[in-house]
Amino acid sequence: MPDAPTLRGLLRTAARDVPERDAFRYRDERLTYADWDRLADRLAVALARRGVGRGDVVALLFPSTPFYLVAYLAAAALGAVTAGINVRYRRGEIGHVLERAGAKALLAVDAWHGADFRAIVTALRPALPALRDVVWLDADLLRRSTAGAVAACGGADGTPDDRGVGADDPVAIVFTSGTTGAPRGAWYTSASLAAVADIEARRHPGGRLPRFEKHLAPGLSFAHVGTMTRIAVQILSRGVTLVQDAFDVVAVMETIARERLAHLGGIPTQLAMLLDHPERAGHDLSSLRSLVIGGAPASPALLRRLRDELGVVPSVRYSSTEVGIATASLPDDPPDLMATTVGRPTAGVELRIVDEGNRPLAGAEPGEVVVRSPATMRGYWRDPEATAAAIDADGWVHTGDVGYLDDGGYLHLCGRRSEMYIRGGYNVHPGEIEALLARHPAIARAAVVGVPDAVLGERGWAFVVPRDPAAPPTLETLRAFVGAELASFKRPDGLTLLDEIPLTPMFKVDKRALRTLVEEDAPSPIRASRFRW
Repeated sequence: MPDAPTLRGLLRTAARDVPERDAFRYRDERLTYADWDRLADRLAVALARRGVGRGDVVALLFPSTPFYLVAYLAAAALGAVTAGINVRYRRGEIGHVLERAGAKALLAVDAWHGADFRAIVTALRPALPALRDVVWLDADLLRRSTAGAVAACGGADGTPDDRGVGADDPVAIVFTSGTTGAPRGAWYTSASLAAVADIEARRHPGGRLPRFEKHLAPGLSFAHVGTMTRIAVQILSRGVTLVQDAFDVVAVMETIARERLAHLGGIPTQLAMLLDHPERAGHDLSSLRSLVIGGAPASPALLRRLRDELGVVPSVRYSSTEVGIATASLPDDPPDLMATTVGRPTAGVELRIVDEGNRPLAGAEPGEVVVRSPATMRGYWRDPEATAAAIDADGWVHTGDVGYLDDGGYLHLCGRRSEMYIRGGYNVHPGEIEALLARHPAIARAAVVGVPDAVLGERGWAFVVPRDPAAPPTLETLRAFVGAELASFKRPDGLTLLDEIPLTPMFKVDKRALRTLVEEDAPSPIRASRFRW
């Protein structure tokens, strides 16, 4: 609707309504809604002076700090579009996002946890003619002072020109791995993000969002769809986000105890690590009343442990980068039902199961899950063919997931039409890794599959035919090779050497046979301590 508020307009209203209420707490810093509003305006003025305007894409390569969200709202004030880049990404992924988004400007941290982003971007720039401006910020400054970071970007007093900016304009691009393996950018508008908040509100008594709630952001990238879709929820509820720039189980437990948090959200891997941490008994987690689990499948055993050991009511949600919000379990759902389904469609969301001809399926027959709501993506950025394949003529978004609805309307997920797997809450497509492994001089052929893991949900397993059987590559070699180009969570966790890769009658890699090989070998589970977030 033309008169619907923009995301930036929602923040202005909140800043007038509760100017002194905390919006973020991060390390030793507290930012109020008035601070958020003022700093977003100052940064918007700086961006405008650098030539950023309506429709331009501003890429953000930052860890999870309040500055990221200030920059997000600053760009929105100008009608510009943000494209987040995970700081765990490396050369190949960063270059792909910048090129695919057509980014005109990049705001970035110069280095983070050993990654030299300045060197990476400098090497990429000759192949990125659209990228006209790069602003670098020091990591220590981001940790110390959001206002200082805005000043370092040239922030200045003033009111950005938002004439013509509407709620139906693009506001954010969220990149994820698609069915072809190449990350695609799902784009959202202010109106679609406000619809997420409206749908979320319908889950609460009276159809209203709870006011002034505390929300812990425990280290997952702010480039993830979870943060982007939650911004309007936070602003409309006048809540406060407790920001952590890396996932640390002890820090999470300390925050729960100190803040007396009643609600906690996380991916299954994070919650499993919390349950298994040896120091859990030394922290008072008794304030917790509910847990929201999303981002990856949660095992029945994990759900039962959360209920039994923490005394909380878990809620399982099903969503994706493309649909934002889809289903949720209810607090009074029986434990077995909650452990085997992802709940029912949330009010305001339509969901159905279709066959390969896009015809609705009845009963418990598995098919593709399709979703329609005002909160879904508007399409894939600069990719009309992929958009047409994902969103049909009636507005249904095809998720690529396979599932069925039971008699009670609960969604049971059976798997994914694509071969993508979810490792620790991050989507990983084997094709991307296989294409990279094919470039390794010691590898003749390679295939990658996802296999179940008690902590990570799924892990990647590589099957390799060496060029020289007498000198095969090691797992450590492959992890280093993949890690130089792709994010650490895409590195293979296991390796099996083969004489030949098994093929189906259609001469395609038989990945079912490969998974069987892993199950027959019964490899020991990977310990969580080996992995860094």
